[in-house]
Amino acid sequence: MSKQAPLTWLRSFEAAARNASFTQAAMELNITQAAVSKQIKGLETQLNCQLFKRHAHGLSLTEQGRRYWLDTRDLVRQLDSVTNQFFARQVSNRVNLRCNISYSSLVLCPQLAEFRRMHPDISIEISHDIWEPGVSSHNAHLVIGYGMVDKKQEKSSTVRFLDNQLFPVVASHLSDEAISQLPLIHVSGYYREWGWWLEQAAESELPSALVDAIANQRRNKGKQDWSVDNSLIAYQLAKQGLGIALGRQLLVKDLLADGSLRQFAAAPAIVGPEGFYIYRSELGEQHRASLLLFDYLTGQAGLPADNEPQELQGA
Repeated sequence: MSKQAPLTWLRSFEAAARNASFTQAAMELNITQAAVSKQIKGLETQLNCQLFKRHAHGLSLTEQGRRYWLDTRDLVRQLDSVTNQFFARQVSNRVNLRCNISYSSLVLCPQLAEFRRMHPDISIEISHDIWEPGVSSHNAHLVIGYGMVDKKQEKSSTVRFLDNQLFPVVASHLSDEAISQLPLIHVSGYYREWGWWLEQAAESELPSALVDAIANQRRNKGKQDWSVDNSLIAYQLAKQGLGIALGRQLLVKDLLADGSLRQFAAAPAIVGPEGFYIYRSELGEQHRASLLLFDYLTGQAGLPADNEPQELQGA
């Protein structure tokens, strides 16, 4: 026969020992005093020893009972702590969102005002440790990143955003002559950048100002080019008329709409194999507030009804 004591017996014992009362233990555990007494008796029988001395007006621990209580009380408290932490994660209204910094600034933040009006009780914590999207974040409920998504493998927790066209953008106020003298702006960290885009584009079909800028860039071997570590800085430089950036559709759509940047009318918009995606972690799967935000953000992305969630391949 198993010598393991049921957890309910241990809880009754710990509460009775701490309160020196079966009655107080019963009130704390929300069970009857008779149930506590029965469970303690069962535990004493299982251990083959007396744990309590019963007195007319209370009880006290025997020496064996005191040693057993000292050995078990921290284990019961630790188990309660783990359970309480898990429950807190379940019901908490704080969502931890790990996000690409450029996406966060240019796309996510404008979307959150309406979500906050819909769910004023939900708070969102945003972090930006983004260029290692394959590395899990222990606290993240949701992750928004940029990378490859494999269409062949479906997973309900990952959804790929579809607006992943790439095209050159410049400040709206610049003339063709000024554009022809501009350097290129490179963003480190992306798999597909200027070199890849130019390989896909037919140079003979590019606007003359862009052709001249690229020719100048090749003559000076890119010595005047900008190199930055995120798209947000690249587009700020482009807005100031300091260079030509490679726009990613999701990131530049509002900048194009407000006239801060303009797209070359004759330059092709090329669909890249990577794109932005949103991923729901195991922690997020069990978190009501995260599920609400996930559904809202995928809805805001304008995904067609037949867009199936996809498995992340790499980023």
